[in-house]
Amino acid sequence: MKRLLYLALMVVALLAAHSPVQMAWAGIGSPDGPDAPAVSYPRHTWSEEFEAPADPTATFTGYTLTADSHSAYVKGSGGKMGDFSPEDSLTRGQIAQILLRLLPADLPSTAVYSDVPADAWYAKAAGVLGGLGVIRPGEDTFLPEEEVTRGELIRYIACFFPFREDAEVFTDVPDSHLDAPYILSARANGWLKGYSDGTVRPDQPITRAEAVTMLNRALDRKADKAYIDRVRPTFYLDVPVGSWYYYDVMEASVAHVHLSVGEDGKELWREHTGGHRPEEGFHLVDGWSYYYDSTLGDIVRGGDVDTFTFDEQGHYTTGSAELDGLLREAVLAHTNKDMTREEMLRALYNYSRDDFRYLKRPTYDFGATGFMQADALEMMKTHRGNCYSFASVFYYLARWIGYDAVTYSGTLGRTSQPHSWVEIEFDGTWYVFDPELENAYRTKYNNYNMKLYKYLDNNYWRYIRPDHIA
Repeated sequence: MKRLLYLALMVVALLAAHSPVQMAWAGIGSPDGPDAPAVSYPRHTWSEEFEAPADPTATFTGYTLTADSHSAYVKGSGGKMGDFSPEDSLTRGQIAQILLRLLPADLPSTAVYSDVPADAWYAKAAGVLGGLGVIRPGEDTFLPEEEVTRGELIRYIACFFPFREDAEVFTDVPDSHLDAPYILSARANGWLKGYSDGTVRPDQPITRAEAVTMLNRALDRKADKAYIDRVRPTFYLDVPVGSWYYYDVMEASVAHVHLSVGEDGKELWREHTGGHRPEEGFHLVDGWSYYYDSTLGDIVRGGDVDTFTFDEQGHYTTGSAELDGLLREAVLAHTNKDMTREEMLRALYNYSRDDFRYLKRPTYDFGATGFMQADALEMMKTHRGNCYSFASVFYYLARWIGYDAVTYSGTLGRTSQPHSWVEIEFDGTWYVFDPELENAYRTKYNNYNMKLYKYLDNNYWRYIRPDHIA
């Protein structure tokens, strides 16, 4: 009897030792090493649509994503002052195109979808990824403009890795979720971390920043931070140097030759190709004024350049969000990208001269300061004001496009009448810009011969100047 009991216990022990739950994918490699105790993971009942590869070492597709050659698999837009749109979601067509760049070039495009025109920019990507069984296999439509969720992208990437179940499940992914087995496999393969609260949020749309971070981790691509900090290989207006996704965006969007060193495969970039950097100085983009600092490799954000102040987004600011918005609207309405900077200045002067009407108001003391913001805002809202108002509007518009304009509260003429105007320095010489006085001659006397744009004062008008107003 004792012998039969002993044999029964031995059989139970042997069965437990070879249970797939207890084996924890031994042979694929545990993160704790080959001699670590086996970790128990629960059995899973996946949705009926899921079918794992018969060979546990094979991928779902029979292919892996290219990891050795570090090409640029994602792109920004807009040239030297372009953007990456890191917080934007990704469509299915965009994701397919990204994955296609990471696959062998000779893969056939076999899947056909009723909503994918043959000449669509994503047509080949849809045909290849659909044919591989990755994206909407067997469906009639591809839905290329539909936003892709985090779970979907994880599923697509996981199709290029062996299927594994030896990992803890995320708290917000039940077995019944369509993407659950792929999410678990991604975690087991080591390239999916999830959020600090134990979730992965599979139904949330994935952003471009999250996508490149996920793909870089899956491809074991680790940006050479020292090289990037030294060279600043490319620039995106909406990717600040200190952002959490900065290095991942550089890794994904800049083609580079690299060496892998050390046990962790740390990258050393030897050279890069492509990329773009703006020239040092002011740049006007979508009506906003920015200053690119080549030493920082970024626009100035939340700081000053000489007498110019920039907010956290890098926009030049007057200190009033309302005034900033009105000035931007004027710049968009009266300038265009084909103009030179001085042509823009002329157009904005004409606007300051012609779009406003004189309104008698109290004058300011000789040498008065600090009136420009309030006067410019009131003038932009009512389109009526005195010489201080005219000068204040043009002062800010000139600065908006990078001219270090100054405003005077001084006097004018033989009787020393209180007056305000703007001056800008060109090649060491200061020139007068007086939109209100020129407006007065046009509207009162129908005199269009008075030219006070970039006027070199020869004491004809007897401008009496106090110190520059900062």
